[in-house]
Amino acid sequence: MKNHKPNEEQLKEQLRKLPKMEDKRSKEEIYKQIELKIYPDEEATRKKRSFVWIPMIATVCAALLIFVIIQGQDFSKNYDQSTSELADESSMDSSEKFDNSNDEIATSEEADVMEEAESFNENEMHDTAYRYLLDTDDTQSASYMAFLTEQAQHIVPVTILNNNFSYSHISEYINLEENGLYDIGISDMHFERDDKQVRATFTDSFELQQSGSNSSNFDKIITFMFQPLGVEEIQFENRDPILNEVDMSNNLYPLSPIEQVPYKIYQYNTGLDWFAAKNDGTFKTLTVALEEMKIAEPEFNVRPSIPEDTVIDTKDQTADQVFVSLSSDQIGENQSTVQMIEAILATASTYGYQEVLFSIGMDQIGKYDLSQPIQTTDQINVIQ
Repeated sequence: MKNHKPNEEQLKEQLRKLPKMEDKRSKEEIYKQIELKIYPDEEATRKKRSFVWIPMIATVCAALLIFVIIQGQDFSKNYDQSTSELADESSMDSSEKFDNSNDEIATSEEADVMEEAESFNENEMHDTAYRYLLDTDDTQSASYMAFLTEQAQHIVPVTILNNNFSYSHISEYINLEENGLYDIGISDMHFERDDKQVRATFTDSFELQQSGSNSSNFDKIITFMFQPLGVEEIQFENRDPILNEVDMSNNLYPLSPIEQVPYKIYQYNTGLDWFAAKNDGTFKTLTVALEEMKIAEPEFNVRPSIPEDTVIDTKDQTADQVFVSLSSDQIGENQSTVQMIEAILATASTYGYQEVLFSIGMDQIGKYDLSQPIQTTDQINVIQ
């Protein structure tokens, strides 16, 4: 014991000489550090367990939060709806009938506007989508002219819907040069018409040379001009050599009736389309005329008024009405089909028919209702 005692004293003395160190940690923190060194596995396990529970707890909290929000919205919505319903019920007695009547009036007005718009659009389509060469309105007062085509193989009759029309001023209504039309001398004649009586006078500027073909063409032109007016003869006030080949009594010029004439389409260069009467040939039946209307004549600037591949069938319904069936891939909602219908109406008129009942696989084309018989007309190539 005595031997160790000096050593203990010496050790104590050495400890006193060591520098002082202060530990600022709390007791709890020091305890945790000691516990961690004693039980390291247990602490790691505790941390792992806490990490596993954190995502689960977060998920549950999020779901709970969403549920609370939805419930709050439903409650607010139901509350607003119930409040609105209560307010509506309180004012319904005084305004329900008024509102309903306004709705009915508005609906009725909208329907009327829509109906008028549809009717307007339909009428616009029928009236302006196509160019019509016939006028089937018999109530209009009209005057008539006729011209030869450039090579005099066809005649183009023209209907002028103007009460103040003057034959000498035909150039005000149509540009003959641009359309390849030839005035045989009508503008150099003076006509006075009183109902079905016509008096004609040659002016000094009339220059049509006398020949068999010119005389024949003059006769046809005069007939196309006045036959639609019911005129049967013309009283000439003076003479011209062009009349020498016509048997006349007291200067009365008899008109030869225009009969059995097929109409094709004449177009000169970039001019307008015109219905042109075939000036030569014999076509004893309407069916024969319709077949002729399928034939092009490019050397005379004439094209068919009926598609070349058309299968045609005709049948008399009555003495005044004919049934015409046409089948072609080219028939449809187009200008050519309108021209085909009108060319047939003009042609049928020269065969004495007053109505045509069509069957072309369509009930309507432009302004023409094909489900009903359509009146024929001699008002051809209408200009204002």
